[in-house]
Amino acid sequence: MKKEKTAPGERAAKQAKAAKATKAVANSRPGRSTRRALAPHWPELLFVAVALIFFAITWPTMSMTHHVIVGLVPILSMLATWPIATIRYLPFGSWAVVAFSCLVIVPAHSNPDFALGWPVTFHLALAITLAAVVLTCDVKRVGIAVAVTAALQLLGPRFDIKIGWFFGALMFAAVIFLIRWLVVSRRQLATSNVQLAQESARSEAQSDLRIVAEERNKLARDLHDVVAHQMSMIVVQAQSAPYRLQGVTPGIHAEFDTLAETARSALDEVRSLLGVLRTDAETTEVAPVGADQILPTLTTARRSGVDISWNIDGDLESVDETTGVVLHRVLQESLSNAARHAPGGPVVVNLDIDRGPAGEGGQANASLEVDNGPAAPGALISPGSGGGSGIPGMSARVQAVGGAFSALSASDGGFTVTARVPFRGRAR
Repeated sequence: MKKEKTAPGERAAKQAKAAKATKAVANSRPGRSTRRALAPHWPELLFVAVALIFFAITWPTMSMTHHVIVGLVPILSMLATWPIATIRYLPFGSWAVVAFSCLVIVPAHSNPDFALGWPVTFHLALAITLAAVVLTCDVKRVGIAVAVTAALQLLGPRFDIKIGWFFGALMFAAVIFLIRWLVVSRRQLATSNVQLAQESARSEAQSDLRIVAEERNKLARDLHDVVAHQMSMIVVQAQSAPYRLQGVTPGIHAEFDTLAETARSALDEVRSLLGVLRTDAETTEVAPVGADQILPTLTTARRSGVDISWNIDGDLESVDETTGVVLHRVLQESLSNAARHAPGGPVVVNLDIDRGPAGEGGQANASLEVDNGPAAPGALISPGSGGGSGIPGMSARVQAVGGAFSALSASDGGFTVTARVPFRGRAR
């Protein structure tokens, strides 16, 4: 018969399966599975073993030092030793049972040569349970256990022995309490180190987020200064073109309106994008603009500390949308320049709204004048005041709707901005 050849890959797979099967069989052996099941409970098993060893020693040896009824010997031995098995779960109760057994057996002392009040295994069980109380219980229970244990030592048969055991019990409790304090201190130190590391990592993450946020805000400001400003100019020019140009037919007028609406929608989308780029630390610039925002802007400037006064002659509700946008933008830029270049100086705003004679179709104008005085003495003026685009931008806005604009400096260091904007559209 011919032998079938096995590929190297198949041979390796078969060997791996065989190794897994062998390992599974080894792990399924009763002894190994039992050890694995008992491994988490080795402290309890250790205390159970100690309790059983002490019980095995106490029962046959108690009659050598104490005269106890035969039927009570296993009971007292059990009370004095078995509580060791439960000290992990009931430390104070285990100590109380052992202390009670020590107290009960003292009157049964019968060997004059034995200097202790109870068997040695009782002493060891009492020491183990007392240590468990000192290590794990609250301060009140620790005080009770230490005081009662020390008092029990005074019940011994010889004065010199019981005094020594009294102070010995106190010293033993003090040493155990010192160990507890050291363990708690180490845990607190480890917890503090972990918290410090977490706080450091959190601070680094926040620092990285701040850097990213600053970059995003810088990008948003640049986009707003370049793109949003130019697009708003397109909107203003498209809205005012039918009134600036001669011979505009209704069809061309409608085309300009469509262009203005499209540009306005694009401007809104750009501002929404800027809102996504900006963070909560910097307000998204999507606030409404127009004549109805003039009074809130003036009030906000006064609330922010600007020494401002104003006089509005006329009805702001009669101002059309295009004129209101131009007036509001000029006012915003003028107040910003005054706060930046003349901090602390007085600012006077005059707005005159002239709709023309009633019943006539004469030219109507809105005249805005912003006059700011010199900076207050000692005020900190921001550097780099030259070369900005604020005044050219205001002039372009006003001229785009057929208005007149001027910005003049005064001999005392003040500045006056004047804008005359004609009404071109219908009232809002």
